[in-house]
Amino acid sequence: MGEGMNRPDILREVSKLLERYAGNSSSTGGLGESLRLAEDLDIDSARLVDIVIDVESKFHIKMDDSKLDRLKTVGDIVSIVGELTSAS
Repeated sequence: MGEGMNRPDILREVSKLLERYAGNSSSTGGLGESLRLAEDLDIDSARLVDIVIDVESKFHIKMDDSKLDRLKTVGDIVSIVGELTSAS
């Protein structure tokens, strides 16, 4: 699925996944790339692991554990998915 997707497409799909995990549901009405996972969406480290698993499954990619530290915003997830889908 990931191959050939542009950034807005990736953002849309990532937003759908994140909406299931966001503790602060009022923030989920159209997730912008600048939203912070922990502060704005109330996503803790345990939820982040679940999100990464879902993202890997959805986009048929494998995120290196070292990339997890880079995941601070919605845009960070979109960027990494973009990098990994274009590399595959």
